[in-house]
Amino acid sequence: MLTLIRSLARSPLIGGSIIILLIAAFSLWGINDVFRGGGTSAIIVGPEHVTVQDLRHSYDRQLFQIQQNDPRFTREQAEEIGLGDSIVQRVIAETAGDAKADELGLSISDETLYEALEDISAFQNPFTNRFDPQTYTSILRGNGYSGALPERRFEAEMISQLRRVQFTSASLGGLHAPDLFSEIRQAYAGERRSFRALLIPPTLVDEPETPDDDTLQQFIMDNPQSFERAEQRRLTLVRIQASDLLSDIEVDEADMRELYEFRLSNGELSAPATRSLTQWLAADQVTAEEAATRLTDGEAADAVMAELGLGEGVKLTEVQSYQVPDAAVADAAFELGVGDIQAVEGRLGWRVVRIDAALDPEIASFEDLEDELREELAGETAADRVLDALGAFEEARDTGASLEEAAAASGLFAERLGAFTATGYTVDGEPLSAMLDNPDILQAAFAAPLGFPTDLTDFGENGYFTLRVDEVIEPRLADLDEVRAQAEASWHTQEIDTRLQALVDQAQELLTEGVAMDAGAAELGEDARVESTTLGRQETDESFTAQIVAQAFGVPEGQRFESRAGDQTTRAIVEVEEVIPGVIAELSDADRTALNAEINNDATQMLNTALMNAYKVKADDNLIGQALGRTNPVQ
Repeated sequence: MLTLIRSLARSPLIGGSIIILLIAAFSLWGINDVFRGGGTSAIIVGPEHVTVQDLRHSYDRQLFQIQQNDPRFTREQAEEIGLGDSIVQRVIAETAGDAKADELGLSISDETLYEALEDISAFQNPFTNRFDPQTYTSILRGNGYSGALPERRFEAEMISQLRRVQFTSASLGGLHAPDLFSEIRQAYAGERRSFRALLIPPTLVDEPETPDDDTLQQFIMDNPQSFERAEQRRLTLVRIQASDLLSDIEVDEADMRELYEFRLSNGELSAPATRSLTQWLAADQVTAEEAATRLTDGEAADAVMAELGLGEGVKLTEVQSYQVPDAAVADAAFELGVGDIQAVEGRLGWRVVRIDAALDPEIASFEDLEDELREELAGETAADRVLDALGAFEEARDTGASLEEAAAASGLFAERLGAFTATGYTVDGEPLSAMLDNPDILQAAFAAPLGFPTDLTDFGENGYFTLRVDEVIEPRLADLDEVRAQAEASWHTQEIDTRLQALVDQAQELLTEGVAMDAGAAELGEDARVESTTLGRQETDESFTAQIVAQAFGVPEGQRFESRAGDQTTRAIVEVEEVIPGVIAELSDADRTALNAEINNDATQMLNTALMNAYKVKADDNLIGQALGRTNPVQ
């Protein structure tokens, strides 16, 4: 099938027809709801429907972006922190906004959408600083927009977002924070507290003896979350990327120069030339030439034009050639420089043209772009070779060949990967680059059934993979010998902490009986000490960690609480001695702007909540589970 499609696409006649049909079906800025219609709805908000595919896309893209920063982040961890539920709530809020926008008849024109896309710097060609369709598509794919037409989905999301911004801006325009609110905020932010702490370090307790095997085994059983061996998988992987083939591809210089000339003729190598000009309509050639000569000699334009009867001049500012209505005037103007004046015969008669400003951007030379051109052409050749290899691979599989046999027949390589977990690491913590560098493959490895090859799936830049899970090693509690050192260290830390707690309890009894904190420290032992400080909410001071400061600002004056100081092994009993109110001052412009932004954010959240309450929300838990990867689709 791949071979047939590739052959058709390369045919000038058939390929052209396909492109024309695609353009007719999906014009660049037109069809915006390709992905909205049809399918089963996981969520219904008023008249708006969210399909399983829509919700899955939102979830997968958010997960993809997290994994770009942390490749070890798994779906299991995402589930633990409630990522899926937060995505569902966000989608419901956005869909409620879409429903209200529909109800109010709000719309976004193609021109507005195009302008918004043009303003996104990531989509611009670095040489021309203009919107570039290839860069646009590449950036979308690199940010989790997959499928044949990632642009359509992104544009639909952009339109929804712009419509919601229209509604929100109209609803909340002119909202400002009252002075009383700013005073309350300043009092809260400026408040300081004095507190002192009795510090009880681990050196106050005896060192525990080495635990026996029975003690360690029981410790492991009491703390299974720390000693569980996660599920592991072994698999066979076949993958290919265009980038893998670049080093073997030689590019002819003639082809590079041809591409350079093509891009040059299309104006892709620089920003467009512009002119600012003034033109006066003259009765005939003689008048036009006399006026041009006198202006060139330095006579005032108003006086010359009044004397010769040319009237008011027409100004055009920073226009490109095609924006000058008269082609003859345009041709002449773009041959002139700043300050030049010339009589020009246009389509509608003679004119006097003066160039007020000119911009002729420097065009990158072939030598400047040689590496880029070579990379582009090599990439196209590599992409063709990838399709060739995949075509041979699929044809071999269609005849019943195994992954290994099909790979050998198509010149690909079947990799055998040893046991690894869903984090992309072995149970011993060794990284597996094939998984860490390719989160799509890692995700597929733990979603695939045992023993069955997956379909070819795209990944990265012009890459494809298929895999077969050869073994699933179920999660289990580690044996003592596997984790002895870890278990001993953890048991030792816990035992020290338990003994310290006994000292903390003893100190609390002394303080409750009225013993001064300094005297209590002396009774506990030489290493116990008392420290004092005065801090604001966002400040710390050696032993007084952010945890202690946060607790101190949560209790009233005179109250004690227990916490951990320094490296968290030292225990602390802290008492708030004094609450010092913050000073109220006049807000700076920057602070008032920031405060108004916070007010608007809070109001936006309230508006979103009101919208969700305004529409009936129906959620199918089973379909939501499918979209989030929690359940299998209902057959």
